[in-house]
Amino acid sequence: MLTMVFTASSVILFLFNRFSHPALPAYIVAGVVVGNFFPAEEMISFTRIGLSFLVFVFGVKMDPERLRTVAGDGLRTALIQITSVSALSLGLSLLLGLNGFESLVFVLVTALSSTLVGLDLLEKEVDLRLAHGRLAESLHLSQDLIAVVSLMLLGASSYTLEAVSVSLAHGFGLLALALLFRKYLLGYMAGVTENSRELLMLVSITVLIGFLSLTEYFRISLAIGSFSAGLAVSKYPHNMEILDTTGSLKDFFSAVFFVSLGALLSLPSPRVLVLSGLMLLLTVLMKPFAVITSLVALGQNKRTAYLTGFSIDQVSEFALIITIQAYLSNLIGDAVFQATIITATVSMMISSYTAKHGNRIYNLLSPYDHIPSFPQKISEKLRQERPSDHVIVLGYDTQGERIVQKLKDENEDFVVIDNDPEKITDLEEKEENFVYGDVLDHETWENAGYRKAELIISTAPITKVSDTVLELETDADTILRAEDVKEAQRLMDKGATYVSVPEILSSELLTDHIEGIMENRSYREDLRRKSMLELRRFIQDTEG
Repeated sequence: MLTMVFTASSVILFLFNRFSHPALPAYIVAGVVVGNFFPAEEMISFTRIGLSFLVFVFGVKMDPERLRTVAGDGLRTALIQITSVSALSLGLSLLLGLNGFESLVFVLVTALSSTLVGLDLLEKEVDLRLAHGRLAESLHLSQDLIAVVSLMLLGASSYTLEAVSVSLAHGFGLLALALLFRKYLLGYMAGVTENSRELLMLVSITVLIGFLSLTEYFRISLAIGSFSAGLAVSKYPHNMEILDTTGSLKDFFSAVFFVSLGALLSLPSPRVLVLSGLMLLLTVLMKPFAVITSLVALGQNKRTAYLTGFSIDQVSEFALIITIQAYLSNLIGDAVFQATIITATVSMMISSYTAKHGNRIYNLLSPYDHIPSFPQKISEKLRQERPSDHVIVLGYDTQGERIVQKLKDENEDFVVIDNDPEKITDLEEKEENFVYGDVLDHETWENAGYRKAELIISTAPITKVSDTVLELETDADTILRAEDVKEAQRLMDKGATYVSVPEILSSELLTDHIEGIMENRSYREDLRRKSMLELRRFIQDTEG
């Protein structure tokens, strides 16, 4: 079976890549092909296996500490979205004549979103350091915590108070055990293995097997055990080593999961088409709309809200787990099961395209959505007096702070752009000029006065950000940052004055270049010429 799965996946993925389509739809199409050769029962087993490992990987990635800056908005938005969509879904399910458990599945399928799909697409298309990336991560985490509790409740042996209490106790006990291992034992295990990546991977797999054994013993969902195991080894920086060494396993199980999901599709009846059509309407349209309007109401700009909404327009892997368990236990009928599989498959395919073309969709829909855009937050000093011949600094991280200090030493006017609330609070306390907004939103640049700026400095080594800076209609010189010399070469060819590459430039030298650019026009021209030569020489040396 695996030979058929990967042969079909390879051929179809090759064809999709030739036409610049995302990989996820290719896996699902391959599943439709494979499904003609194997019974559904075997494919359901593969789906559960793939899901268990992918939920484990999500747990390894989870880092609640770095979500504090947007956790409030993420949690509030998740509650608003889940409540509104659930209420509408419940009403529709009752009108359709679904029984109690089928109505519950209908609600969970439409209200919850897939972390595995949503965040995986974000990692490929948009850096998670951007505002909508962090908001999406916080939103998915909030939803998944609700889903995990739902799995605990639904995993009870019966729906008496005693049975539900026991199921919750077992589930929360596993989570508590995971947190204790994460805090006290993971660092010790890393020390014993001398931070060997291979041994850390074996430790993580052993932890996964141990937690899955506990779920079997306590008769609770495998997904809770997988999630708890991932959480147990999620402490930075050890989780980065584990993710690096398990990357190939993740790709393997991703292919298994999405192919087996596609293989579960069958020719739908009229009732299945009605159910899946309504589920898709709620999942792909209603759910993102609830997120967009909620985030705008909470003060986020519309573009950030839109791109966050596009990250949740798919069915949750936890909802799939619940649906499969309910189907195998004869708690739901074939129609609801097939409608869920169709909705999950189609929504995940749609999500891969909305993530890739989010900016275009936003530009198309924004003028007609009738959603009022809240004004961006800018410093009071900047609001009262707009500077000219100033420097715009994009990003107030360690390097950004050094640059700002250098500009202050030289008595240069500057405006800082950042999308981190903590950084903005720091700038506000220091009474500096700032704009709190999305750098990919043109309004942010208008508020920063980019047309009258003399120099724009970006500390973010993100391709989309750098390209946005270079596409601005301004005479300002630009200093950008790139992760590697080839990207730096491309940005220089596109018109950047200078591109900082960490491996060949220190922060101290960069501040010297800023001083030279601000004081001497010929310095700018010499710097650009020398930078081009330096990059070309570096590329030749590394390739030759």
